[in-house]
Amino acid sequence: MFPAAGPAPSRPFGGRERGRVSGGAGERRRRQRVPGPGAMGPARRRDALRLRGGGSPPLLRLFPGRLSAFPLFLLALLLGFASLLWLQLSCSGEGPAPGGQHRGAPRQPCPPPAPPQPPQEEPSWAPHRLALLVPFRERFEELLAFVPYMHRFLSKKRIRHRIFILNQVDHFRFNRASLINVGFLESGNDTDYIAMHDVDLLPLNEHLDYSFPEAGPFHVASPELHPLYHYKTYVGGILLLTKQHYELCNGMSNRFWGWGREDDEFYRRIKGAGLQVRRPSGITTGYETFQHLHDPAWRKRDQKRIAAQKQEQFKVDREGGLNNVRYRIESRTDLSVAGAPCTVLNILLDCDTNETPWCTFG
Repeated sequence: MFPAAGPAPSRPFGGRERGRVSGGAGERRRRQRVPGPGAMGPARRRDALRLRGGGSPPLLRLFPGRLSAFPLFLLALLLGFASLLWLQLSCSGEGPAPGGQHRGAPRQPCPPPAPPQPPQEEPSWAPHRLALLVPFRERFEELLAFVPYMHRFLSKKRIRHRIFILNQVDHFRFNRASLINVGFLESGNDTDYIAMHDVDLLPLNEHLDYSFPEAGPFHVASPELHPLYHYKTYVGGILLLTKQHYELCNGMSNRFWGWGREDDEFYRRIKGAGLQVRRPSGITTGYETFQHLHDPAWRKRDQKRIAAQKQEQFKVDREGGLNNVRYRIESRTDLSVAGAPCTVLNILLDCDTNETPWCTFG
């Protein structure tokens, strides 16, 4: 058996070991010191540095010994200019194709320019303030596009606004109408009208009106303009109302769990309150007026109808709405998405399974 190895001896700073000194001519020759750099010429100085483990960095060994800093700076400047020129030519299609592509092959587009900063809110803007209410659950890709886009769009139109992301975090099925009711109640006294706004619908036409709808509910995403829904009683997508008119309707029904039908029921509430829905005029872009971000193949909608839900979805809820929405705010966070401010409300909705057993899949 070999004896157990003891701890490795420590090395002095610099990585060289000191051997034991003993007598003898050979040992004395090993102990002779290398002369200092000032006592020898350039060639011997380089040899001495090699003996000491020093020397120039590997990159500098490629250049002559007397190369100054100015030529290196000039070389770096020329390389940077050549890189920028190559990038511009490769983006514009005038230079050689990157990665060995043929001239006719499609190229990567140039990076888009940074969007212009929206104008800052000024006292000259309209006195009203919009609460943009966005029902939301797990659609972060769409949210990252929506918030900065709508902030720029509304700021460019000089509309004071606050964006509220109504994030449902409970285990029940999605309830768009209840989230809008909660957003209305939590939007504060500094806003005097609301926009019920889908997160996957972006307005492309700058002539669309988001101003204060004093004359009555204003349906921005009208059936003549919405890319998908074209029936006359449709009021979904984007709908503006004053807070007074929303209260007059008692908000939206809380009985619609899952996707769809809450807008149709709300249209009946609007009519029952004696209000007239107005829609845009003079918009010539047709079904190209909005960009619809939703991909149905990737994100399936919850269209299941459970228990008596199929029959109940066509009835008018004459009792429920703002007065009986049940919820709790788990957290309230002000944040910025690509420079655009918004407020995220994490909302826990509550459900009476005796009244609406279809709020769960169980």
